[in-house]
Amino acid sequence: MNNESNNRLTMEETMPETEKESMISRRKLLASIGLVGVAAASGGILKSAGFGTAFAKEDSVTDAVYGTGKPEHWKDLLYLNDLHFVLAVTIEELRAKTDPDPLFAYYVTNEGQEGVFRYDPNDTATMDNTGTVLVSVNGKRFKRMYGDTVYASWFGTKADGVTVDTEPLQSALYAAAGRKLLIPQQKSGYYLTGQLLVPSQSVIVFEPGTVVQAVDSLSRSAPYERLIRIRDAKEVYVRGNGATLRMNKAAYTSGEQAHIFDISGSENVVIEDINANDSGGDGFYIGAYLSTTPYNRNITLRNCRADNNRRQGLSVISVDGLQVENCRFSNTKGTAPQSGVDIEPNGQLDLLKHIRFVNCTADGNVGRGFLVSVHRQTDASERIDIVFQGCRTKGNSYGYSMNYGGDGSNAVQGDIKLIDCTAESEQYAGFSDLSFSADSAKRSYIRCKAVNCNTVNQPDDPYGFGSSFILTTVPAQPRNAIGNAVYIDCEGIDTRKAPLMKRGFAAKQNKAETIRGVRYVNCSVKGGGQSLYSIDPATEDIHAENHPQLVQAFPSSGAVSPSHIGCKITNTGAAGDIRLVLPAAKSAIAYTFFVEAPYGLTVAAAAGGTILTPSGPKAEISASAAGSSISLLGRKDGRWEITQAVGEWG
Repeated sequence: MNNESNNRLTMEETMPETEKESMISRRKLLASIGLVGVAAASGGILKSAGFGTAFAKEDSVTDAVYGTGKPEHWKDLLYLNDLHFVLAVTIEELRAKTDPDPLFAYYVTNEGQEGVFRYDPNDTATMDNTGTVLVSVNGKRFKRMYGDTVYASWFGTKADGVTVDTEPLQSALYAAAGRKLLIPQQKSGYYLTGQLLVPSQSVIVFEPGTVVQAVDSLSRSAPYERLIRIRDAKEVYVRGNGATLRMNKAAYTSGEQAHIFDISGSENVVIEDINANDSGGDGFYIGAYLSTTPYNRNITLRNCRADNNRRQGLSVISVDGLQVENCRFSNTKGTAPQSGVDIEPNGQLDLLKHIRFVNCTADGNVGRGFLVSVHRQTDASERIDIVFQGCRTKGNSYGYSMNYGGDGSNAVQGDIKLIDCTAESEQYAGFSDLSFSADSAKRSYIRCKAVNCNTVNQPDDPYGFGSSFILTTVPAQPRNAIGNAVYIDCEGIDTRKAPLMKRGFAAKQNKAETIRGVRYVNCSVKGGGQSLYSIDPATEDIHAENHPQLVQAFPSSGAVSPSHIGCKITNTGAAGDIRLVLPAAKSAIAYTFFVEAPYGLTVAAAAGGTILTPSGPKAEISASAAGSSISLLGRKDGRWEITQAVGEWG
């Protein structure tokens, strides 16, 4: 008989009867539940008593989730094979042990909490957390043997929709820092919990079908509570697998701060495949609430959904590096702004840098689909950089609203770009540009389409104006000048049997502001009786061009409108001489006139205005020979200059 056998006999002879009954050998344990069962029940056994970490120096958060680190589970089983005896116990029995043997292993049999524990005689300080550390009545520490995955159920979650699981879930989050936390699907109902704090170096994976609901009593007065708070944290990865995090919205009928996810002052955070619904505030909040770092860095939301939230689907306050991909923000209703997405800093030092929305959808929101509001930014703020690409909106008040860039010293600089975006069936305009100063950040609309908007059929509404694309002001945010916007290859479309669109592209004065620095390139309208442009006489420094050039025929005398910019204006259809009166000359406004019919075409300056000619200023000029043409350009001094002429104009 070898020494190992002698040692076992000695242990058995001196062991109390109660422990003999619960004792099973390692062979019997492996035979009874199988190798796979041991690994599953314990979450994998630790490679050594020193506890490993989920992140090797060369591993990323994604590597830890998807297993590119290739853990060697066969070593875990060899560790179990080195044990002499394994006692089957409950957690309650283990906590009652006063004289444990460090040579023994204890297999906890509580449902959902199964696993192998060892007594650590050298530890007198670690706190009991139910899941990975158990402390006996006289202070003995038992530690779970496990690998890179921690299971929330180890910590005593009930997941029954009745029991509040805040404490076990929070313990699981803390214990799993540096590893992966798996949250299994609930037994019945859902997980019910208060606010949960996510530490750095966290990987959280939800089993498909998991539902987590906040208690009805999250604090709605400062300091506000959220369901999930990621604050001053680094390297956090949340993989939802379609899980839903939600609130009982009926319990949150006041306030606006009960968010599902609050990401504040954090770095390298990825959240994907998760639903953030029914909150008393926002589905997702990206800012700096109570954080020591005043902005976030490198945040990714991928394949997420925020539905039926009270204030916003997503609020963006301060971030340098935000990628939002294939996400949907819908049915926001409760308290203003009630938008799908609201990018709105709280102060001039907040950052809006490297923000990208790609293939995202905002639909059915009481407010805007995508809203950018920068009235708290100034020329002291860092340049803003925001891009929406391939995004879609439907059934909101407005599809996209770029709002409130200030004048002068209040003018934040930077760029906002909307590329290949579509707005459909919006109550008012598909794309609105409201009280955004010409001094402020440039907005570029590139290959964007507004389809069947103005569903409320209010063609004279001062802020929608029956337009697919509108640039104007609102009374609460007056400006000296609005503009600095470019529209390239954009289109206003109305396919309804009873069309409701009246204007494709409108630049409209609502108070005393001027409108300047607006450019339209190859823009078009389709369907209905809508005009291509509706340009207010207060507009200056505006440019429009189309290839081929658009033609506007005047068969009779009349007034040329700023809305005719960029057109070739002809006398096609005239039965005799006609006279066309120019608007007041404004900087950079240009027209081309072409004699198509063989009758006199007179172009006259507005009252008090002149046209500069080689023979001196004139009140009007004319030509009658077919094929004659002349191009005029408005000047800052209120006069027109001739930039090109064919034929005799006298």
